[in-house]
Amino acid sequence: MKYTVKTFVSALVFASVMSMTTVQASAQDLGFNIPDKETVEAQKKARDNKAASQSIGRAIMDAFELYEEEKIKEAIAVLEDQDPEPGYDSAYLDRFLGNLYAADERMADALKVLKNAVDQDVLGWNDQAAAMKLVGQISLQEEKYEQSLEYLRKWVQFTGERDAQVFLYMANAHYQMKNFAEIIPLAEASLEAAEKPDKNVYTLMMASYYERKMYPQAIEVLEEGLNKLPEVTQWWPQLAQFYMLEENLAKSLQTMEIAYLAGYLDKENQYKMLVQLYDNEGIPYKAAATMEKHVEAGDIEKTAKNFATIANSYHRAKELEKAVSWYERAAESAEERDDKGEYYRKQGNLMLLNEQYIAAATPLKKALDYLERDDEGRVYMSLAEAYFYGGDYRQAMRYVDEAATFDGQRRSARSWKGYIKSTAKRKGIDLD
Repeated sequence: MKYTVKTFVSALVFASVMSMTTVQASAQDLGFNIPDKETVEAQKKARDNKAASQSIGRAIMDAFELYEEEKIKEAIAVLEDQDPEPGYDSAYLDRFLGNLYAADERMADALKVLKNAVDQDVLGWNDQAAAMKLVGQISLQEEKYEQSLEYLRKWVQFTGERDAQVFLYMANAHYQMKNFAEIIPLAEASLEAAEKPDKNVYTLMMASYYERKMYPQAIEVLEEGLNKLPEVTQWWPQLAQFYMLEENLAKSLQTMEIAYLAGYLDKENQYKMLVQLYDNEGIPYKAAATMEKHVEAGDIEKTAKNFATIANSYHRAKELEKAVSWYERAAESAEERDDKGEYYRKQGNLMLLNEQYIAAATPLKKALDYLERDDEGRVYMSLAEAYFYGGDYRQAMRYVDEAATFDGQRRSARSWKGYIKSTAKRKGIDLD
């Protein structure tokens, strides 16, 4: 999760933007103390209020005028041309130059001069606070996470403010560093300080618990998040996935069905997840019908594997004709020979179950064109069965003899051979 300072740089140029909240957070949980208002006010009054020298002040005013005319590079050039004395003038100029670098998206340069301004600790209270905060924000963007945490913490302790966004930045820095347990106190503090819920906070908390395999806690976070932010529709499938991880398939299916009926699902993997849950919960017809609907609509890719999934579900739902049709489509679409042969074999076997005996021979024979020899024995047995029940005993004998040449089918083939002969004999047909 990345954050950019671009959206708030303009507000920080030549101004300090801060908001005091009254929400109390646990300093012990955060890992550092937050001063109360009285302490901050005393520190603010005790801080020197210096003024820049005339030359530096004039340069900054000239740069500001250029900035207002959107001539950022020219404004930067004005400040870069200055050679201030070490101390207040240097820190004061660096503070504004850093903001201009940030506005020009020169973040590495901005970070260098702003950090220098802050570290001298000579700026007025408002300027020091604004620069400190920006160092923390840019450090996060520049992936200097330890530094980001350091300066954002300093900002909180300097201002005493419980800022929801700052706590969120700190939580995100811990996430990037894989300090997953440290995310939660800061995320909770962010929620407490915020005027309205922020989905990014819930996302970080969920990620924290997920990475630590604390799935019940992740579920609680998402349930609360959906209660507060029902418009964040992508959380519904995530919540269902956590229920699956907890092996609460019924709850997972219920959640996905609600999301589906509300129109919140829009990705192939989400539709497939719903199909899988229907299958797992013993509702194969809904699994097949849902998959079929979204394959035909183009929401799910038209592949042999997906066609076979539909066929398999229809088979278990005892919708044999539909299963036969989808296995045929799967076979025709398959690119691998083994897959093509297997789908034809399944199509033929389902036609046998559906008592389409003679017709079943067609896909079964096609299967033989693609399957390896080790798999052919089962097909020969199916062909023998198809012709036997179709009344063609001579063809049945032909294929049962073929099946008998395979080790895995030899015993069954011998039994079938005797049965075919005896049946044909009863009907006055001599097969010898």
